[in-house]
Amino acid sequence: MRDHDDTPSTIGNDLPPILAGAVCATAGTGAALAVLGSDSPLRAPFVLLFLVAAPAAGLFALLRGLEPGARAATAVAGAGAIDLGAAAALSGLEVLSAGSSVAVIVAVTALLFVGAAADRRNERSTAEHKHH
Repeated sequence: MRDHDDTPSTIGNDLPPILAGAVCATAGTGAALAVLGSDSPLRAPFVLLFLVAAPAAGLFALLRGLEPGARAATAVAGAGAIDLGAAAALSGLEVLSAGSSVAVIVAVTALLFVGAAADRRNERSTAEHKHH
């Protein structure tokens, strides 16, 4: 008979992916609420989460050379800079709204992930080329 203390905790191992999934779902909901123009009271906090989490995730994927803590801090700071730049550009064009902000951040985040994927692909091809 096994005691509950004999088995390793799976909660500690499973918690980061569960939290990441919850943040993605919440941020995605915020983006959808903004694009749809919903009057939900959850719209503002969920959109703000999206506006920070999406570019931070893209930057985190791009900044592979740093230690995890520095990588996360740099990604969040960079996300703030991306958001401020997007807000300034949209304000200058006089089209600043939650929906337009979400659209710009989606585009910038997609470019960050494409850049990270291209960087990984270049690293793999360079490593394979060195072995031949």
